[in-house]
Amino acid sequence: MLIIPAIDLIDGKCVRLTEGDYNQKKIYDNDPIKIARIFKNMGAKRLHVIDLDGAKTGSPINRNIVKAIKKETGLSIEFGGGIRTEEDIKSLLYEGIDKIILGTVLVNNPDLAFQWVNNYPDNFIAAVDVKNNSIQTQGWLKNEKIDSIEFGKNLFQNGFKIAIYTDISRDGRLAGPNIEATKMFSNKTGLHVILSGGVSSEEDIKSAKTLIYFGLIGIIVGKAYYENKLDLKEIIKKYQR
Repeated sequence: MLIIPAIDLIDGKCVRLTEGDYNQKKIYDNDPIKIARIFKNMGAKRLHVIDLDGAKTGSPINRNIVKAIKKETGLSIEFGGGIRTEEDIKSLLYEGIDKIILGTVLVNNPDLAFQWVNNYPDNFIAAVDVKNNSIQTQGWLKNEKIDSIEFGKNLFQNGFKIAIYTDISRDGRLAGPNIEATKMFSNKTGLHVILSGGVSSEEDIKSAKTLIYFGLIGIIVGKAYYENKLDLKEIIKKYQR
């Protein structure tokens, strides 16, 4: 199981949102590359990097920062936010990005996304961003009124192996992750899952760890680190395998 620190980018800065609300933005650092180095020194093996500008506009805006993070740290990187074209994908893979996270395109142009997965079977992760059991897209700004379980089943049937499951109502609130919903999603879809949203303490990590038997392969830690709610270095040492 991976403990995956998160770096969210707006205007080249390291930020966090609350429940995906761009109006509830908090800047934590002006130098995301420095933050990435800190995570590497803590023992992280992979970073979760999201271009929030890109998610909103439909085109990766902060890609040079992601490229620099990869060059500086050498860590595995899963990157998402505004990736809508094959040109984006080829460029990111060429630049050494390990995993590309797809979200909005899975709804707007699923056949194209499934073609990409067929062409690059080991390089994609699906973003399953959920609010009230319904899929959200475009940086969590649009409710698609698509059932999350049925959505996940379709992803699995069309070649996806891994999904990041985010309960948006928990994200950035330090209220604890939605363990039961994550478990149900993995069980019913067949997808391996990276849990995201709400992790606030070591107790949350312990609770989430029980999902290893139900397809959990990673936990994303964001605001809890930035707000000093947990000792990330110790968490990585203790729980990462």
